[in-house]
Amino acid sequence: MSYIFTVSDTDEDVWEPALAVGQLFMGGANALSSLVLKVPSGLDDISGDWVKIDTSQYGAFVEAALRKRGSASHPELMSLMDGLLPVMIMLADRSGVGITASTPAERAYLEWARDRDRVLHGHIVEQRDGSVHVWGRD
Repeated sequence: MSYIFTVSDTDEDVWEPALAVGQLFMGGANALSSLVLKVPSGLDDISGDWVKIDTSQYGAFVEAALRKRGSASHPELMSLMDGLLPVMIMLADRSGVGITASTPAERAYLEWARDRDRVLHGHIVEQRDGSVHVWGRD
């Protein structure tokens, strides 16, 4: 059994992860949306295994998460977001949602998140001076 993520505007199915993966993703996205960012996610859980994506709301949600991650300095927050945000970006890309980065750290993060080998490349960290450092890569 699997989850199905469908774009509301086109009824196109863009992601069908295993049920447990979909449940874990939705739990993380719902927590990030309601508890941390306090913005709607644009993910409407229709039946517990089928999600409709409102692309305009979802784009705003992903960009808010990208801004939060780009400015984060708390190591545990960064680690938690690094598990969720790349999947959010993948889903945005598959849904045709354009994600706009506004800082060097956000641009570097988008590049890192879209890299299939990202685990090998460390984590993006913005320094106090505005520069970007890749933590975990020597």
